[in-house]
Amino acid sequence: MYDVHVIFNNAPGELARFGQLLGQNGVGLEGGGVFGLEAHFLVEEGEKARQVLLAGGFRVQSVRQPLIRRLKQERPGELGEIAAALAAAGVSILTQYSDHANHLILLTDDDKLAAEITEPWAAHVKDPHLPR
Repeated sequence: MYDVHVIFNNAPGELARFGQLLGQNGVGLEGGGVFGLEAHFLVEEGEKARQVLLAGGFRVQSVRQPLIRRLKQERPGELGEIAAALAAAGVSILTQYSDHANHLILLTDDDKLAAEITEPWAAHVKDPHLPR
């Protein structure tokens, strides 16, 4: 899975144009959202999404593999625990959102260290797309 970070123009219809362009080119969205003019979306084919969006005139800031973790939905406070553990190690969370299967999607300033720190939350993940 890949996080595609795009900067939208401040104009009506940008999200529609974005979604239609990707859909017409067979790129599905697995999660994400729009935050002001910035958008982060999860896709399976990162490079294909980049090429389609660039050809469509979008400003693609980055395409990168995010850290994906599974939270136990029945146990409140796990996001806070993860964020506190990362903060204690000096790791900043740059972007956080969820995918359609309730996985926690994280982009940090040190993904390698963040992956090590959050390993306890990955132990029960069975999805082959997710880090072990």
